Amino acid sequence: MKRQFVSDLRAGVLVNDVFFCSRRDVRERRDGAPFVTFEFRDRTGSINGIMWEKIEDALNICQPGTFCRVQGRVADYQGRLQLNVNLVLPVEQNEVERKDFLTTTSYNTNELLNELRRLAASIENRPLRQLLESFLNDADFVPKFVSAPAAQSVHHAYIGGLLEHTVFMSRLAHAVSEIYHEIDRDLLLAGTILHDVGKTCEYSYETAIDHTLDGRLIGHIVLGYQMTAERIAAIPDFPVETARMLLHIILSHHGALEFGSPKTPKFAEALLVHFLDNLDARIAMFREAVNRNPGTKWTDFHQYLGTNIYIPDRPAVGGSK
Repeated sequence: MKRQFVSDLRAGVLVNDVFFCSRRDVRERRDGAPFVTFEFRDRTGSINGIMWEKIEDALNICQPGTFCRVQGRVADYQGRLQLNVNLVLPVEQNEVERKDFLTTTSYNTNELLNELRRLAASIENRPLRQLLESFLNDADFVPKFVSAPAAQSVHHAYIGGLLEHTVFMSRLAHAVSEIYHEIDRDLLLAGTILHDVGKTCEYSYETAIDHTLDGRLIGHIVLGYQMTAERIAAIPDFPVETARMLLHIILSHHGALEFGSPKTPKFAEALLVHFLDNLDARIAMFREAVNRNPGTKWTDFHQYLGTNIYIPDRPAVGGSK
């Protein structure tokens, strides 16, 4: 049974436990000698690691996407915790417990799925409604969509995270369409529901969240585009302009080329999907950081939000369990 979790680690602590290796890089010192850097994960978060000696062990045993036993000491490096690794050892399958590396949404996934189906059914544009029904009534797709995480680490990185993220975004999309009357509500809602469907193929999550081969080589944006285009092609007389705009939403929802979108948003509904995606992801980052730091007023520096987070006096809500 795992005893040491990332969220409990502090500078000076000796570590001897099993972690999931999500990244491993071989680098060179100024004198040309190699060293290894890592990212280690469990269900509570991640920590960077560095190994200066005996790196042959790291190369042979601790590969990305595998579990290993890590021995070393936690240090404070430029204001962030870093695990100075002395030794890595192989682990047996019985040393890895799924609950130590995966958490689950705290929301009822049946209720979330039913809510999403009701929102999809409210779409008046018949081809778009047919398209969404082809996804949400598919016996092969739905279990993957309900179980998939929305990310490996950044936000909603737990079982059911993708469904939770999609429903929350869809609620926001519905509200936004009540404010901006020039927006095509049906297109906005359909784009919101489908923007991340490729993540059902991007991640594996049997024991820990990792990328599939398609996830690493193609990515969820292109995978989602392909999945949606295939289903559109199966619907007779699907309007060409509607298909073009919906597929553009999927391709542009990261908002910028440097963030992985092949295209930037070219019309209001596409821009809104990008902003709603960003909004819900960042609120989730705040929520998860607050929930992981009970009894304190400030969290450690948050890498993605670029700040320490203030914790007001109110109960923790949502997130994972």
